[in-house]
Amino acid sequence: MKLLKGTLYFLLIMLAAILLASLFAPSNKVITRIISIDAPREVVFAQLADLRKWPKWDAWYPKDLSQERTFDGGLGDKIQSFSWSSEHEKLGNGSIVVKSFVSNVSLDFMLILINNGRKYSFDGNFMLKERNGQTVVTWNVESEQRYPIKIINYFLEKWIGPDFSAGLENLKTYVETSTNQELGVTENSIVTIEEYGMMYASLAQERIARKGIETFFSNSFEKIYSYLKTNNIKPKGAPRGLIYEWDIENNNVNLAAAIPTTTSIQRPDSIVLLETWDAELYSNHISVMHKGGYETIKEAHTVLQTWLKENSIVHKTPVIEEYIKGPADGIDTSQYITRVSYYFE
Repeated sequence: MKLLKGTLYFLLIMLAAILLASLFAPSNKVITRIISIDAPREVVFAQLADLRKWPKWDAWYPKDLSQERTFDGGLGDKIQSFSWSSEHEKLGNGSIVVKSFVSNVSLDFMLILINNGRKYSFDGNFMLKERNGQTVVTWNVESEQRYPIKIINYFLEKWIGPDFSAGLENLKTYVETSTNQELGVTENSIVTIEEYGMMYASLAQERIARKGIETFFSNSFEKIYSYLKTNNIKPKGAPRGLIYEWDIENNNVNLAAAIPTTTSIQRPDSIVLLETWDAELYSNHISVMHKGGYETIKEAHTVLQTWLKENSIVHKTPVIEEYIKGPADGIDTSQYITRVSYYFE
């Protein structure tokens, strides 16, 4: 009986000590690790943003190669996440859920750890900066907990800090020693960009003669679609040309081939009659549908530019050409349909 009482008293004292310690534990704790990688920022970002590439470098995967990992979605999807399940005592179950990202700059996520049936959630992010030809990666995870759970903030640095350090070291080694093919880098690098609130997989060609535009688009879209398929990214619309500058005097153009990876649904505020065109007027852009081959698309640009000038509106770049029907549809060029859009403030 004395032994039982002694054990009970000990447990009560330990519980009281834990609860007391929890009172003084910090409610907020941030774990930060930084590393410099000898590679372009877009290459490093691609390894972080594609969760299917994490087993190549994260510190958790080598601890249990038999762990079960499941992936949901791809870059640009509304939901992108992966979950793991392991019998390893230091892994257990958990998941990473991407919340948002800015291409080649940052990636915000939620880290969820499940231990003994209890779920712990942490906000985290990667920040990328270019410095002296290097990409500096900062990995942050923030724990904001209530009493009495906030006591875990005492131990968080010890629990996950070493894994963050090892993960970044693995990432550095993987990026710096892998081939472009292994890293998913093409000869002309395909990057993720944002224009007017939409994300695109894009391949740029800074200067090209007008007569070479169709060939450029044909080759570029093939490469981008292949890239999307390889990285399990679903296109969210028709291929597009992003026109940043048209040099009429020298008859060349600064443009990019792009395929949307997010969806933007807008309805026009009104329809404006422009000569023989029904233009769709939105709060931030105006569009017309051009029917016919690319050799006549200048007519659509001219009518929109005239309307902008008459209304004293200065448009922004890029101008967007959305190729709704084209060569891939196997139809006569006279049946091609292109939406031309000029954006403004």
